[in-house]
Amino acid sequence: MNTKRCLIVCVGIFLSSFKPPQASAEDSSPNWLSWLTVSGNFDSHFTKTQFDATNHNAVVGQWDVRVTIEPPSWTNTLTFGPYIRMAGIAASKNPAWENGLLAAPGLGGEIYPFSWKPGDPHSWLFKILGPLRLYGEYNFQDYWGKENTWRPNHQIRAGTEYWLALYPNVTTNFWWAEIWAGGWWQSANEFDSHYDAWITAQSFRGGLRIPGTDVISWVTPYVLAESSLTDHQSYYWENRLDLGCGLRIAPYLSQTNFFNHFAIYAEYVRKTAYYGANAPSSIPNDDWRIGVTFSIGSWYHSIPNN
Repeated sequence: MNTKRCLIVCVGIFLSSFKPPQASAEDSSPNWLSWLTVSGNFDSHFTKTQFDATNHNAVVGQWDVRVTIEPPSWTNTLTFGPYIRMAGIAASKNPAWENGLLAAPGLGGEIYPFSWKPGDPHSWLFKILGPLRLYGEYNFQDYWGKENTWRPNHQIRAGTEYWLALYPNVTTNFWWAEIWAGGWWQSANEFDSHYDAWITAQSFRGGLRIPGTDVISWVTPYVLAESSLTDHQSYYWENRLDLGCGLRIAPYLSQTNFFNHFAIYAEYVRKTAYYGANAPSSIPNDDWRIGVTFSIGSWYHSIPNN
């Protein structure tokens, strides 16, 4: 496919423009690994309905990992670089939208426009705006099974994304919050190679805990809100507001560690409103989820403990 060849050539030219890292006096070989950053988010949960069927009763696993090249000459002033993305979803049931490699792999580039720090790097301005990233990526996709060979096998996405975690595993703080928001254009979904739509989505989870270092401080009730809106108003599953509450167990983890986010959770989520077409009466209005989630690297850009 010409598009794939063009993308590969462009990435090759881009990567070839890098200057290799200089070897130190103590080490005759360049430290290529110092250029790489790895971040990822993983979630596995049981879902009662998945807002699809009353007795859907499936176990679903999701993963999304990025390996980014960030040469030091760039990151001293502004965080940006090309990346390889590996993402997918797998479930105990067989709908295509629950089983596939969504980036197998994906190739992209990103920039954090507010990572430049001309002033105080510890100010709230940089801590709040710093996690905002702009990106563009080309994803190779593979939905499993012979019956899914007709589905789109590539996708282009471009837009903006914001992740921020505030004290999710800092048990000495009495509150925590996780905020995600995104706005992007997408060329294809799991059934339409000409999907060609803009999508905006948001997710919020926030809770309280009894601060301390003992086990009781790990337990925290929380509320949640999830929303998505697309150009395809007739797709009711893409245009709705969900609200809910839950309980999670989140032990203490330093937010400066590579493994910096972990929680076991149970939550109840209810559809509150549709922004476009209403769902058929057979579609359930709520869902129960029980699962585990964790992150590595700087997937969540967190305010430091101090």
